[in-house]
Amino acid sequence: MVGLRVQSKLFIAIAVNIVLFIGVILFVIKPYFVEKSIEQDKAMTRDQIESVSEVFANHRLMLERILVDWSVWTNAYDFVQNENDTFVENNMGKETLENLGIGAMIFLDKNREVVYSEFNQIYELEKAEEKSAFTNDLLRYVNSSSMTQSAVYGTDFGPVVFMSHPIVKSDGTGEPSGTLVIIQKIGPDFMAAMSAQAKTKLSISPLAHQRLTIEQDSRFARVSLPLQSIYQDANWEVNFSVKRTYYTNTQTMLETGMFGLLVLGLGLLLTLFWTVNQIITKRLMGIVKELKWITKERNSRLRIHLHPHKQDEIEEMAISMNEVLDALEQTQKESLTRAFRDSLTRLPNRLAVEEMFMNLPDTTRSIGVMGIDLDNFRRINDQFGQRTGDAMLTFFASRLMFYKEDGFVARIGADEFILIHLEWTTEELMIIANQLVKDLREWGLKQGMNHLTLSIGIDELREPSHHSYEVMMARLDVVLHEVKASGKDNIISYQDIEDGSHYLQTLEMERDLRHALHHDEFELYYQPIVSPQPFQVMGVEALIRWHHPQKGFVSPGVFIPVAEQLGLISDVGRWVLVQAITEIQEYAERFDLFLSINVSKRQILDGSFLETLEETLTDTGFHPHRLHVEITESEVGGNVYELQQFIQALKVIGVKISLDDFGVGTSSLSYLQSLRLDIIKIDQNFVKGIPENKFDRALLEGLYQTFQTLGLDIVTEGVERPEQLAFVLEYSSSLIQGYHYSKPIPIDQLHHYLQKTVMTQI
Repeated sequence: MVGLRVQSKLFIAIAVNIVLFIGVILFVIKPYFVEKSIEQDKAMTRDQIESVSEVFANHRLMLERILVDWSVWTNAYDFVQNENDTFVENNMGKETLENLGIGAMIFLDKNREVVYSEFNQIYELEKAEEKSAFTNDLLRYVNSSSMTQSAVYGTDFGPVVFMSHPIVKSDGTGEPSGTLVIIQKIGPDFMAAMSAQAKTKLSISPLAHQRLTIEQDSRFARVSLPLQSIYQDANWEVNFSVKRTYYTNTQTMLETGMFGLLVLGLGLLLTLFWTVNQIITKRLMGIVKELKWITKERNSRLRIHLHPHKQDEIEEMAISMNEVLDALEQTQKESLTRAFRDSLTRLPNRLAVEEMFMNLPDTTRSIGVMGIDLDNFRRINDQFGQRTGDAMLTFFASRLMFYKEDGFVARIGADEFILIHLEWTTEELMIIANQLVKDLREWGLKQGMNHLTLSIGIDELREPSHHSYEVMMARLDVVLHEVKASGKDNIISYQDIEDGSHYLQTLEMERDLRHALHHDEFELYYQPIVSPQPFQVMGVEALIRWHHPQKGFVSPGVFIPVAEQLGLISDVGRWVLVQAITEIQEYAERFDLFLSINVSKRQILDGSFLETLEETLTDTGFHPHRLHVEITESEVGGNVYELQQFIQALKVIGVKISLDDFGVGTSSLSYLQSLRLDIIKIDQNFVKGIPENKFDRALLEGLYQTFQTLGLDIVTEGVERPEQLAFVLEYSSSLIQGYHYSKPIPIDQLHHYLQKTVMTQI
């Protein structure tokens, strides 16, 4: 029955694992790939929409250029005022329209009356009556209350692209004398040309959707794009379809794969069950039965029965278990005598302290704890010999035993002791501590050793039921650390340092930093770096921010130095690099931006930055030429060789190098020759005094001239006022980073900022 029960469990376990495997594929991996394929199809659809929009927009711009060329012309200006009789003969004709690629051109006077019209095979209008009807149809739009510069209208003869512009002199003087209208026929030839440029079949129909509409089925995404998004006015829309290639291919692949996995899983289930049961399970169950018998008998001399003729891993496991049983039997004998006692002083050890703390009476109200560290004990061993050191430990242990009364003392380290007494206060422990210092000094003088000192930390735990052994030892470590930090040979209580311990604050900051890394408390802000003339956002610098759940905003100037001191800066830097590239990638490609990232000295020296950078660039596909790595000038000194190797590695990848905060460190101009830098970021301290301070003006002007001569790009930081910006623009072509354009902002605000900037440029 036992064998049958194990077999059943084995069969169920294997079956469950196979089902789970298939389930993971079905419910996790399959949705993932389907979702990815849907995203890829959506991206392909978006790209096609952008392509179609761009094609129509380019066509509109072409017509606008033609329109401006003919309407802003003194000859046309005179013509519509009947002052240029030879205009038509010299300039107009079907060949002209054919060369311009337009269907019709209509000249109107100030009263919107037709002065002249020319047609080029537009909707096969051959007769004068048809051309007149077509022209009158268009004049309905021209004579409307507000004439539109560009539009797509439906006429009795079909849809047309309609463009109009006031006719003025070439130099722009004088009032408009009329209006020039050019017409582009939207027929099969036009749509075929547009389809060829957009690389997809396009059709046009009357407006049925007020906004961009995408309708999907299992094979196609059908797009309706209102032409109002391209022309000022339009009551028509462009229609086209995008095949959902990724989705259909993924579905086919997954359906085929799932069927194959099902067949394979069933075969694997039967094969594994038979193999494991015959070769492994039966023998393991035999060993398990023997182990249960040994456990039941509690006889340390019993061993597992061996089969010498079976030399395999299971037999080796049985032999190893017997060897473990032998070792356990021997260790049991030795550990009983040494588990809770130090062999030299015969005092209880750290394990005994933990056991004692775990068994405190429930009525205990407070505990007095004193930790003692023999100062410079290793030097004493080296100078006077280990025997003298052992004698010192033995003597000190005896004095602790003398003073402990009904307390508890233990040796918890090579030169560390602890005294615990229920109900003793800090003041009472102070008395004992001073007596111990005196006793050790007197013993040292007798042995010919001067200046034997102790570092003693005292703590008083009230309501011990609210504390654990680990808390007690941690508090004791803190106070002993403060004693040693103050120069040793001192007695300090935990209550003295509880509110002002730098060590405690550092420990708390370390704990909070590690928690922040694992619980997404960090956030990235981005400060735009702009080119002022013409205004354009060229890039952004990623800056880390920390919103502590209890403390609120914590300045980077506070936690970054602590992270560097504790060795956490590489983890923080790794998070910044991955998060910044992930967040900014879409904006970098859409708005043609570079991303600037700061790197610390520790990241350079331990190689973590390069490793993370290569991995992130591979995973995200982020273009290396869009990434700028900033090295702070104050970290250059003393690390030139390492920096040269680091910069060379970045150059190979294609990343640009910036020297940040130029002028605040000590390297200054001496390292520009040895480091292959691309960009110099001038520190904001150079900008604060300009234009008022003559020295700052002269210095900054000289720096600009030097860097431009060396062929280095420049970014000026800290520009906040218009007069500062004016000075920078007067003496350089520097990029600008400062509050004049934008403070550091989160990613959602950056999105609005960039959109607003683009709209402003348009």
